[in-house]
Formats: sequence, C-alpha cells, structure tokens
Amino acid sequence: MWLLSLLCAALPNGGGPPSPNVLVVLLDDIGRDKVHAYGVSPSAPPTPNLDALAARGVLFRNAWAYHACSPTRAALLTGRHSDRTGIGSVIRSGDGVYSSLDLSETTLPEALPGYTSVALGKWHLRDQGDPDTHPLDSGFDAVSGYLGPNDYQSWTWNLNGSPIQRSGYYPTELGGQAAETLRRLPEPYFVYYCPKMAHSPYHVPPSSLHTQGQPTTTWGKHAAMSESIDTIVGRVLGGVDLETTYVFVMGDNGSPGEAVVPPFMFNQAKGSVYEGGVRVPLIVAGPGVARGQECDELVHVTDLFATILELSGLGPPTSGAEDSVSFVDQLTNPQQQGHRETLFVHKFPFPGLPGPDVRALRTRRWKIIHRAGTQQSELYDLSADPFELDDLLVSQPGPATAGMRDRLLALMPTFP
Repeated sequence: MWLLSLLCAALPNGGGPPSPNVLVVLLDDIGRDKVHAYGVSPSAPPTPNLDALAARGVLFRNAWAYHACSPTRAALLTGRHSDRTGIGSVIRSGDGVYSSLDLSETTLPEALPGYTSVALGKWHLRDQGDPDTHPLDSGFDAVSGYLGPNDYQSWTWNLNGSPIQRSGYYPTELGGQAAETLRRLPEPYFVYYCPKMAHSPYHVPPSSLHTQGQPTTTWGKHAAMSESIDTIVGRVLGGVDLETTYVFVMGDNGSPGEAVVPPFMFNQAKGSVYEGGVRVPLIVAGPGVARGQECDELVHVTDLFATILELSGLGPPTSGAEDSVSFVDQLTNPQQQGHRETLFVHKFPFPGLPGPDVRALRTRRWKIIHRAGTQQSELYDLSADPFELDDLLVSQPGPATAGMRDRLLALMPTFP
C-alpha cells in the first residue's frame, strides 16, 4: 500500500483532548429504493451492511439532499444552501463557465481544529482548470481520489495533488484505501469517503461483490452496483469502532430515473426536486446514538455541519454554515421533535447557462414546487401521497389549496 504510505506521510499528528472520530460516507446515485432497510421498494437489492448499521444506529426517514452531486457536496461541506455557495447544478467541465466551490467558504475540515482530515474518492467541486489540490486548498490535510473521467477500470489517481495513472476496479481499490487509512490515521480524524457508486457508466461489478448474476438491463446493473458498494462499505466499516467514531452514511441524491421501478418514477428521480430526487438515505451510528431506531423528523444535508461540530464538542458553527441545524437530540432520542419546520432546495443553472430554475419546500405534511419567473406551482400532501402523484392545485382547485400554496410560498427562504 505505497499509496497509503505517501498519503499518511503528508498528514499532521492529531492533538488536543480526546474527541470522537467522524466518518462521512456519501453514496453516489443510491436512493432509498436501493437500501433494503428502508422498505420502500419490493425490488431493493440486498444491502446487509447498511441494514446492520441501521440496526446499530438511527435511520432517518425524511432527510433531504439536493437533486444532484455537486450541490449536495457543497452544502454538506459548508452547511450552506446552493443560493449561498452558487452551486445549484452539476459542475461540468467544458461548459464555458467557471463554477468551482469558492475557497473563501468555511468547510467542515476547517471548522474541526485538532482533527486529521482526509477526502477520499469523488470530489466534483472543481471546474476544469482548477489545480489538483482543490480539496487541500478547501481545508483537507490529504486527498486520495481521481481526476477527470473514470470508467471504473482506468483513471488518473489524485494523490495529494500528484496525478498517477491507475487501472483495476476503482471502487474496490478505493475501499481498501479507506479501510487501511481509517486504521492508521492519527485520532481524532474526520474522513470524507465518497465512493463513485452507483453512478454511470452502468456495469456489472466483480461477482464477489454481489448476488445479482450477470444482469443486462440498466436497472439490474444498478442493483448489482448498489449491492456491491454495500459490500465494500461493509469492509470499510469492519475496522471502525462505533464506541469512538460517529458514522454518517447518506445519499447525494435519489437513484437515476433509468434505474428505478414503480412506485418510483423516471421523471421524479435524480435530477428532479421531487421526493425521488431529493429524499435520500441517511443512517447515523456511533457513541451514545440510539440503536435500531427510526426518526421521522426533517433533516437537511446542510445539517451535518452543525451536528458534527456539536458531537465533536465544538459547539455551534462560528463561521458560515448559516443553514445548518444540529440534529444531535434526535440521535439520542429519535422521537424528540426536531428543530426544523421546513426543508428547502433550489435547483438553478450557473450564470450564462440555460436550465430550469425551480424551488421546492416541504413541511412535515405539505410540499410545494415552484418554477421561478412563472405562476407554475405544484402542491402535494405527502402524508397521503408520498410519491407525488396528485397535484392538489390541479385535482382540487379552489381557495383551500390556493391558500396552502400561498402559505408555503411565503415560507421560502430569502438570501442576501
């Protein structure tokens, strides 16, 4: 593991009073329908390791991320909405617009003094032309990931800013790096592990990782990839002590439309602000966390920032993270009412580029979707219609639904 030796050689020694370790696993394109413990899809592939983590922690039923990877990653690392970071869509190289996460943002590793911080895997917060050290410049002590396209079998490895050509099955190699790094890091540590699974290109992983055989459909390949990353994450978690380490496993958005089956729908999956696009898996386990329980309270991806700081004994954020609300109370008592009354996301194009501009907001029961610059809104009662099949502004027009629409629109946050 000479790569790991180089990685760890670049790290500082941890210091200060004992603090808990933190591991964040951000899954890629894996919605609730692909995690067996959620029980929302009869065709979910087996995910025994994520199910076992849920049995040792808290499974959140109403957690929102953004509709796509870049906005979610920016929100998680800053505790700020897309309106503040400026990242409201996927960062794409070659689109003629510079759109990286600004280095002036205060990130989680910067807010965790005394912690050894490592970014592993997918980054997707830099545009073409940025240096390979963007994660390091954003506050991490070390980075081990990939640059440019990654077809799962060949890639350009980014080891602390140095590009190295590699081949072999990327998820397995990265998982091995993650497991070994967690065993050798100075404590306390903050590890941000982002496997590129189950993102396209869709393929059949090595048979040792799944039980799906040799599927030929996109859905079948995605199921095999989902089961495979569960296997790899299980290997990583095998060396983690939940008495000293908090583990957060979250999806960056819902499953892709081409990989879902009813009751999930193609046009209400990844990339959309419907529940199939933004309501994601979130499982948390660690010291003092309730075991084998579920929480129905509202949680946003921005909330990991304040929650991790509180768990680390550092109190509320002192810089940035204006949109982050701690859910520490729900980790010890999942039935306790949370501090959030609403969840909000905003999908918008980068300046100068075309694309939809749409906002979504939900309460515990109601949800509104509104397209900017128009009078077009959709209203759903999620308690009766969790898959958003019945737009009440269409099926039940009148003063009652119009009034609810207006009340929800008034709750949309504004930004300076």
